[in-house]
Amino acid sequence: MITERLPKGLKLSAEVKEMVLEACNEFVQCVASEANEISTKENKSTILPEHVVKALESLDFASYVETVSAAMVEMKEEGKEARAEKKKKKGMQMTPEEALAMQTKMFAEARARYESGDASGGAGGGGGAPAVAPPPAPSGGSLD
Repeated sequence: MITERLPKGLKLSAEVKEMVLEACNEFVQCVASEANEISTKENKSTILPEHVVKALESLDFASYVETVSAAMVEMKEEGKEARAEKKKKKGMQMTPEEALAMQTKMFAEARARYESGDASGGAGGGGGAPAVAPPPAPSGGSLD
């Protein structure tokens, strides 16, 4: 990340990169410690984004608050989108009855291919393995 942000033609020694990394770690630890104190004063057991903003302000890093707040809003939006996508995928799941019907149909198609001598058809493409008869239906249920 450091190298990506440098102007073209400028290089940093490994020692300078290490110093920047140490400074970043120290900054994060300082802000996290202050945010922890703020959350503890509010009787909260979890550090919330609002605690981080207050910590930046109390440590005289108020100039970062706008950027951090924008990142927080962006992160919340990404979280909403991820949850919506997960919910959408969950809605696409089949019921056990639908899965059984699809399995039955696939077995029937495989049986028809096997009986017609076309052992290479189906989802797997042209493999060299011979077709195998479908397994027996699970007990207790009807395939009709």
